[in-house]
Amino acid sequence: MKIFLIASECPPIPGGIATYVQNVTTMFADAGHEMTVFARNNQGGIEQRGNLKFIKIPPKDVHLIASTNISPLSEKHPAFPYNVMGYWAALSYQLAEEVISYIRSHGKPDVIESEDFSGIAYFLIQRKLLGSPELQGVPIVLTLHSCQYMLYPADKMPSYQLSDYWVGRMEKFCTLAADGIIAPTHYIAKQATDALGTDLDIDIIPLPAPKTLLDETQYPKSNPTPRDIVYFGRLEVRKGVIPLFEACSHLWDAGIDFKLTAIGGDTWYHLQGCHVKEYLRDKYSAYINNGRLIISPPLKQTELYERISKAWCVVIPSLWENFPNTCLESMLLGKLILASSDVGHVEMLQHSDRQGGFIFDWKQPEDFGIKLQHILNLSIAENLEIGQKARALISDISGYKNVLNQRVQHFEKVIKASYIKDKNIFPSLNYPPHGKVAYPKFLSVEDREKGIVSVCIPFYNHGAYIRDTLNSVYASDYSNLEVIIFNDGSTDSSSLKVLAEVEKEYSDLTVIHSHNQGVATARNKMAEIARGEYIAFLDSDDKISPSFYSQAVKVLNQYENVGFVASWIKEFGDSQKVWVAWNTEFPYLLCHNTLGVCTVVRKGAYIASGGMKPLLAENLEDYECWISICEQGWLGVVIPDLHYFYRIRSDSRLRNSNRDQLLYLYEVIAALHPNLYREYGEEIYHLLNQNGASWLWDNPSMKVGGVNTDMTGMEILSLVVNKLKRVYGDGGLSLISNRLLRVTKSWLFSKISDQK
Repeated sequence: MKIFLIASECPPIPGGIATYVQNVTTMFADAGHEMTVFARNNQGGIEQRGNLKFIKIPPKDVHLIASTNISPLSEKHPAFPYNVMGYWAALSYQLAEEVISYIRSHGKPDVIESEDFSGIAYFLIQRKLLGSPELQGVPIVLTLHSCQYMLYPADKMPSYQLSDYWVGRMEKFCTLAADGIIAPTHYIAKQATDALGTDLDIDIIPLPAPKTLLDETQYPKSNPTPRDIVYFGRLEVRKGVIPLFEACSHLWDAGIDFKLTAIGGDTWYHLQGCHVKEYLRDKYSAYINNGRLIISPPLKQTELYERISKAWCVVIPSLWENFPNTCLESMLLGKLILASSDVGHVEMLQHSDRQGGFIFDWKQPEDFGIKLQHILNLSIAENLEIGQKARALISDISGYKNVLNQRVQHFEKVIKASYIKDKNIFPSLNYPPHGKVAYPKFLSVEDREKGIVSVCIPFYNHGAYIRDTLNSVYASDYSNLEVIIFNDGSTDSSSLKVLAEVEKEYSDLTVIHSHNQGVATARNKMAEIARGEYIAFLDSDDKISPSFYSQAVKVLNQYENVGFVASWIKEFGDSQKVWVAWNTEFPYLLCHNTLGVCTVVRKGAYIASGGMKPLLAENLEDYECWISICEQGWLGVVIPDLHYFYRIRSDSRLRNSNRDQLLYLYEVIAALHPNLYREYGEEIYHLLNQNGASWLWDNPSMKVGGVNTDMTGMEILSLVVNKLKRVYGDGGLSLISNRLLRVTKSWLFSKISDQK
């Protein structure tokens, strides 16, 4: 079998994912399968060992922004896409591009497996759903390790901050959209189904053991030292180190004699605003000073195994855990384990009628102390016997024979299913049980309309640009087009002259002349007379790529619940910025728009939702329209390529908007959709509370830059400088100077009026 594995870590670096990658690739490669790993690695390069290949992909350095004269937010910049997206979204995009490029030169795999962490499979799955030929017929399997959205509550950290919130949404989308899901434990499987519904088809398959520890000659024998307790792993809130240290301090104060050594790296303690190690050292300094508590940095693997072999007991106190390597390695090393209840490692320690260690319950305040004292009073022989039972149990659970057979069976199942039929419902978090919007009422289409795309172009004094717009439309590789221009009361004689000329030049072009009614009404009027099944909105100074309409129609034809299709946006003219658009998702869409006006829309869905509202004549009429269509159950789906070219002009309507205008229009939009805002009120509150005013947001995958009360003067200065750099990079200097000129003119006019 030819298998691709997508990973955020690459061995030999320490880390849970890197360890998993090492174990699973060794297992498959030893069994004769061809393994290719695409993994994040700062060094880069390709490493080949027999039928196992590592393609190491270095993330691009955003600091490259300062090293070139290229516009910092352009797709031509060497840091792309990290210059226009948050880190995890950009990594996902980069991994997808690398995999697709590799397939073009080396052929398709039988199956692709990816981890769930940080949604790194997001763009790979999105491209497959949108018809990327390299990925058709190749199932994508997701293995649940530790989704960040599951960890936020366990680590007691805010979960609605951008970009953390969006990373969680990416992870959930991947889980919904994957062709197969593997979970090492029922514990994490339940976490997924609680969040996303019981319809998820999840196979429970344990993680494979390290090859070296399966060989008894390759690891140190257990040599337990009485009263020596060891914790190893990250010092992290979800790992239970906070209650562990507290419980041990009570036992020490009660005269119980033992030593605790905590070995591991540090993490941030959000609830206290400091590092976990700093918090623990400060609070428990007395026990550190008297030698009962040792906090050690991470050890190399050989040193770590030697240290564990001497422990009387390994304690695993986690508040959230899936299938931890700490438990796997400790059991294989034949160690006695004391572990917390109600999390994934219980399934490793208790299997059928076999017991591989002791379980305690944090909800029972004295339980940890009672179990630990019992363990401390065991004899060495009893200790070793329990450790050997643990090793035998985990060898059966995670041995290659058991895990490999289950993995191969799962892969064969999803490969077979991939040939049966294509999906006709696009996955989305908008639908229950996670979302609050029902599926749309699917529309019938008359035969005479089928397949026709009616391109609707509102026109007002844009004679200088309309030829560029039409040239891009007629260069489309989709031939079944109808093109309509709605002249919305143009007053510029040169623009009217150009319009008359193009009307004569294009025999299949329909031009409608009207008094000025506003862009919303213009689009609605064109939709009413359009002959097509689909309508494509395009402003008269913008352009589209040759393949946009054909790709959009393909998506609309396949997915019954997709109401409109958009793409990423490339600005031109006064800016070279790339703006990354995203699939429409509630509740984020209720706070901020995620796509532009250039879309291909089901005409029936557009008309049924009321079209664009003239009430929003000044701005945001397209944004409100997307909310209306999505409220009816339709989705907006984004092709992650540059198909929409958006002209930036200093005199454009959007660029001349102001704070009060936008705030008022947001009020109007909320009033038009009271049920949606009420249903999602709690989540909207958290998003606004943790990220500030939503009209200032830009991209959900990026952190929201803003001043807060914890920032130092230098941090605020740095923020201002970076903001000014971004304004410059966006082509914003001309916009700012234009605004200053208008304000100055207004001030002078008021002074002259006062003098009169």
